[in-house]
Amino acid sequence: MPEYRLVYFNLRGRAEPVRWVLAAAGQEYRDIRYDRQTEWPSKRSETPFGKVPVLYVDDKPLSQSVAICRYLGRCHGLYAADDWEAARGDEVADTIHDLLPLAAQIVHAKVNNDTERAKRLATEFYASTLPPVLKELDLRLEGREWFCGDKMTWVDIFAACYLSQVAQQQAGALNASARVRRVVEAVSNLPQIQKWIKERPETPM
Repeated sequence: MPEYRLVYFNLRGRAEPVRWVLAAAGQEYRDIRYDRQTEWPSKRSETPFGKVPVLYVDDKPLSQSVAICRYLGRCHGLYAADDWEAARGDEVADTIHDLLPLAAQIVHAKVNNDTERAKRLATEFYASTLPPVLKELDLRLEGREWFCGDKMTWVDIFAACYLSQVAQQQAGALNASARVRRVVEAVSNLPQIQKWIKERPETPM
């Protein structure tokens, strides 16, 4: 079995779905968290594209959170067997990933105590941006338990990780999307995910 090292900041952010996939797979790894101000400037040049997260697999680096999760899914039996279902799963993951910058702006505004901006951004996100995405995702789950068919894959874990955080920021955000909410709850309630949530460091985002 390879040795895994995951490099990111001391945040959930873009590394958190990777941590969830690793937790669901029962895979041990080193969770390396750089301080953004004191450590990252000197470490940045060591990473592909000068960005994190980076997963090192026996010292071979892989960047981009979606690519990392997809790779881990393939390696640990959390991947669709059918090519079309796998592609549709990629579509779901990329769609959810597109929401991240917008959701992050709300959190940053809150952390910076910019209440008015946070309120304005949240109103736009939860009233206009998120609902059509959730509606389409809910349709994708009609007649099936998981996004890629009859078994849980990395896509479900990826979706649950991000959408659970979105729901924590706004009570009832998933109420109109019963199938999506079911997937989020099913993944979030996995014993290995619950264990990680209890053990992970407390961070603002």
